[in-house]
Amino acid sequence: MMESMGILVKRVSKGDRKAYAALFHEFYTPLLLYSKKFTKNREVSEDIVQDFFCRLWEDRKRLVNDKSFHAYMYSAVRNRSLNYLRDTHSVSIEGFEKQSDEDFLREMMEEEVYRELYAAIQKLPERCRRIFLLKLDGEENQKIADMLQISEETVRSQLRRGKELLQNNVVSFYVLGVICYWCDF
Repeated sequence: MMESMGILVKRVSKGDRKAYAALFHEFYTPLLLYSKKFTKNREVSEDIVQDFFCRLWEDRKRLVNDKSFHAYMYSAVRNRSLNYLRDTHSVSIEGFEKQSDEDFLREMMEEEVYRELYAAIQKLPERCRRIFLLKLDGEENQKIADMLQISEETVRSQLRRGKELLQNNVVSFYVLGVICYWCDF
């Protein structure tokens, strides 16, 4: 389990590479998914999140050890994603800029659920984990079967097995709802 955010941020600000790696490991995927909501492009979102973490390390001495660091991460990635849309696609980001604090907090809570889900998925057996991650990436069962050269029934079976294992390990009922929704079985 990750140590408290405040302690990690303080350690990162002092140049602790292990703390930085822990922060990266814990938040890379949730921030990637969050960015992807805006960009609709995994590769672009990977670049955005990686750039965020690079800048975080470069500016580590200015990190503030307070309760808003979590919000800062999501806000920074959101802003970078919107800037990408504005700069490369001539997309108006006016509607996004008017997002209320309540909506932003709801999105952050949703991302925390995804983070909890991904942490639980990482504990699944390898084959089951791989299938679950492909499913969460939006792949259809048949496409997963084709990619992994297995039957579609094996995919469904592994998803059911994973769901059962996750139900035993995940404490949030909301996360379980997300699992059931995404795995459509």
